[in-house]
Amino acid sequence: MLSDDVWATMREYNRDYYGRDLTPEIRQALPDLTEITVFDGGVFVSKGNEFDLFVAPAKRGRWRIRSEITKFLRKLGAKHSSLIVNINEHNAKSLRLAKFFGFTEISRKDKIIQLESTSWAA
Repeated sequence: MLSDDVWATMREYNRDYYGRDLTPEIRQALPDLTEITVFDGGVFVSKGNEFDLFVAPAKRGRWRIRSEITKFLRKLGAKHSSLIVNINEHNAKSLRLAKFFGFTEISRKDKIIQLESTSWAA
């Protein structure tokens, strides 16, 4: 389900920001533990109203990010009254993107900024 380049991006992100390695066992179990929404060059990984977005480096800036994110947020917002994303405080691009889509900071703990949006709820 996850392409090798997107999986490599997920592993790199977790290694760089959290100092942990995602094992092949985690890759295999991920579809059973989360909802995975694949698109050309990336993936949304969600559990309940919380989600992450991973995009392969070759696709960054080369695809319709706004339409993909908007479509995903509408779908997830139809199921939940608020949406949550947790972003490392050093991940400026992701923080900027989340704020562009209407997410606001609700907490900070151990270098993680939690942002929430209620504007996508149906």
